[in-house]
Amino acid sequence: EKALTDVFVYVTYPAVRKQINAIIEAKLTAEPTIVIGHSLGSVVAYDVIMKNRAQLDLVKFVTVGSPLGIRAISSKLGVLQNPAGANGWYNAYDERDVVALNPLDNRFFPVTPSIKNYNSVRNSTDNRHGIVGYLDDPDVAAHVAAALA
Repeated sequence: EKALTDVFVYVTYPAVRKQINAIIEAKLTAEPTIVIGHSLGSVVAYDVIMKNRAQLDLVKFVTVGSPLGIRAISSKLGVLQNPAGANGWYNAYDERDVVALNPLDNRFFPVTPSIKNYNSVRNSTDNRHGIVGYLDDPDVAAHVAAALA
């Protein structure tokens, strides 16, 4: 419960959600964009991308340590879709991470095309959820680098 308080507030209180989304939406451009979201950031990123797909040139969507696989969260985001489409959505998680409880697969986040899940992160941070422990994983880094190329 403590680990997901910020996510609960975001998906439960429309005024909070609207205010957070407005900050991100103000930064959107028509330029090719790679979106990387960690934890609550993955939820916000998904929500913002879904609402702004028509004006966004999404090259790649990368989520790490994402709680989107928890139905209590994803059920509050409307109809689930893969906003990255053919460009691909890559989701990395550490199975020991208390926030990223489930993969974003057909059981927990059923979308077409399916999301590429990578569960071999060995997050070295104390709580297994820290962003540094995700970004220094070679497979995660390789996906980000490939999207930038």
